[in-house]
Amino acid sequence: MSNQPSIWDEVRQIADELELKIHLAGMDARDQWRALKPKITDIEQRIASSSEQAGQAITKELTAMGDALRKLRDEVYDEMHELKH
Repeated sequence: MSNQPSIWDEVRQIADELELKIHLAGMDARDQWRALKPKITDIEQRIASSSEQAGQAITKELTAMGDALRKLRDEVYDEMHELKH
């Protein structure tokens, strides 16, 4: 569970960054964001009330969420870069 805060900080930072950029993205990116956003809130609430045993499962979910957010962020940035050229 000691890994959770650092993983969560990264996930939250990526999510905040995406939320600011998502309005410029295409519909596919917006749909992906709408699917991920409630999951972020759910994980955040579970971290606040988690026990050590649940911590391992949450860490696994955080890692998966971070991967999904990084993928979406890369897609959004690629799309924005293409729009500029």
